[in-house]
This record gives sequence, structure tokens and C-alpha cells, in this order.
Amino acid sequence: MEAPESYDKRIARIMSKIEDLRDYEMEDTCGEWSPQWMPPITEKQAAAFEKKHGILLPADYRRFITTIAAGGSQPFYGLEALNQKDKYKALSDLKKPFCYTLDQPLIIMSLTQEQLDQQPDEDEIGGFLTLCTEGCGMDSILVVNSKDPDTYGTVWFYDLSDDFGIAPMRDKETGRPFCFLDWLEYWADETAKQRDDEYEYFSFGDTVQIPELPSSPEIAD
Repeated sequence: MEAPESYDKRIARIMSKIEDLRDYEMEDTCGEWSPQWMPPITEKQAAAFEKKHGILLPADYRRFITTIAAGGSQPFYGLEALNQKDKYKALSDLKKPFCYTLDQPLIIMSLTQEQLDQQPDEDEIGGFLTLCTEGCGMDSILVVNSKDPDTYGTVWFYDLSDDFGIAPMRDKETGRPFCFLDWLEYWADETAKQRDDEYEYFSFGDTVQIPELPSSPEIAD
């Protein structure tokens, strides 16, 4: 396991990218712009949260919220603080392991009605923290409890409201799943592009790689 300090250089690079955007006039933004950040939580507070919920926070995320910011007004509607309550926030029982894996995400359009009927109800899906919402039921979530070590610590696009599903975000070139710092840097890089190009909305959903669908599935209506 990497030492917490090993993330500091990358965090500094990402925050420098975000700081470079501060004076940029966004044509369309959800949360307050320029980005406003909450003070970080203490190591003691992070440990108490972990103990309360019986989990370990992913190391890169834990390092960020204990050294930089517990939450903030960006990305989109803002980085959610651990104990922040929001009516738009997808809620999760952290003590319950996340029920999907990198190899077996939930892609609703690929399911038959029988398979869809076997899926857990939304309030039964546990093991994740909400990082932020884009609105319209589209959230970014961080897996903090999983029986699969490769799935733990990855960031997923969560959109059940639009009948999409729950799927991991991945690097478009390598296919490698996002961790928290990948997620934050992706947002910074995509936002920076808007300074040079004509404004175009982007979504974290753009990072999801949809598997090839069966040629003639009995897809649910």
C-alpha cells in the first residue's frame, strides 16, 4: 500500500490545474464558481468515520480530504463532504459491500426483463460514497466497501433515474478504471478545454465504456 505522502505531488498538480481556472468565466456551471473549498477534516475525524461505518476510505481520497478539502462547490454541484446531507445525494449503507464489480457493472439497456427483475432495489445498493451530482439523477460515486479488491476505491457513474445503470469510469485510452484523483483530474482537464474551444457540455458519463450488447437480447422495455 502506498504511503499517504505519495499522493501529495499529484494532488498539488491537480489543484494547480484547478487554480489556473479560477479567473475563467464559465458559461454554464452548477455549483458556485470559482471553486470554493471547505477546510479539510482531521485524521481523527477520518478514523472516527471509518470506525463508525466499518470501512477504510481509499487512500488517495482520504489524503485529499485530510490535507486539502473536505468538500467544495465543484465539480458540478460540488464535492460532497462525508457527513453532508443533500436531497439529491444517492444514499448508501456503507457497511454493505458494493454489489457490482468492474467486470459486472449494471448496464440496464443490456438486461432482459427477467435479469432486471433480479436487480436489487436502489436503497439496497451499499458500499459507496457519493462524490458529486451533475443533476438529473447523474452522480459520481466512490466504492468504499467491496469484496472485490479491484473494485474497491474505483469511481463509478451512477444513473438509475435515466435507466442507464451503474458503471465504472475509465481512462478513454487505457481503459484503466478511475480512482478518486483520476476523477478529479479528468474534471479539471475537461473544464480547462472550455477556455480554448467553443463551450460544450461534458459529463462524467462520457468516461463509461459500454460493452457490446448481445445481437438479439430480450431487452426489457
